[in-house]
Amino acid sequence: MLRFFQKRKKQAFTLVEVMIACLIMSMFMYAVYRLFIGGSHSAGRAQWISGTVDQLRNSLTVLNREIKSATYPTTLFSDTFFDPCDNPDKDVYSQFYMKILKAGEPIKPPSSGETKIMAWVVCEPEKPPQAGKIIKHELLLDAVKTSAKEQLANLKLKTEAFKYTTDKTSEYARSGKLNLTPIAEETRTRVLINDVQYVEFSVAGNMPPEKPVDFFPISVTIRTLYPKDERVFKENSIMATPQVGIDTF
Repeated sequence: MLRFFQKRKKQAFTLVEVMIACLIMSMFMYAVYRLFIGGSHSAGRAQWISGTVDQLRNSLTVLNREIKSATYPTTLFSDTFFDPCDNPDKDVYSQFYMKILKAGEPIKPPSSGETKIMAWVVCEPEKPPQAGKIIKHELLLDAVKTSAKEQLANLKLKTEAFKYTTDKTSEYARSGKLNLTPIAEETRTRVLINDVQYVEFSVAGNMPPEKPVDFFPISVTIRTLYPKDERVFKENSIMATPQVGIDTF
């Protein structure tokens, strides 16, 4: 019996052995944890990149189409037409210019609220007695709270649609005076891109233009930032030519 207990005593672990085993187990668990966290970060980063690339591509396609469609309101007849470009008063036709906040430097999000950075109109001609259509677009940077050190924003497109008519006594659309009727079902605001770090405009011409029919290309660059890792970003740009002049607000 004494020999049996002596044998069991020799098989027990010492305190040092237990501590070494715990240390080895802790190191193993830490390595597994780091591997799991690293995999989660990589998966999150890959998912953000994929989603952001899609957003940039789709949104810039929309902006490219709408910028190219920017036009002055027009009254169209079978043998002639009227538009604000024929008016000697600059205040008349310049109200339909594409407007940007500034050119040649990044426009960063506000610390709170919204900032309007671009506005333009897309017009379908009036063909009396048929009314024309004017769509007013506004591009907005809407500040959002994130974990990033830099302020980020959602890029939003606000759209308001109206039917318009003009008066013969005012020389139709040449006067720039439009009688507007809202089209409620075509008025909306939608988010184009999340996590926007800045937007930058560049115009290849004079602002304002010397003549209302001077049409210059405008480039739009959008840079996004991954909120959880500021070393990760995506950027894309387009260049389009609106059929109106370009000026600042």
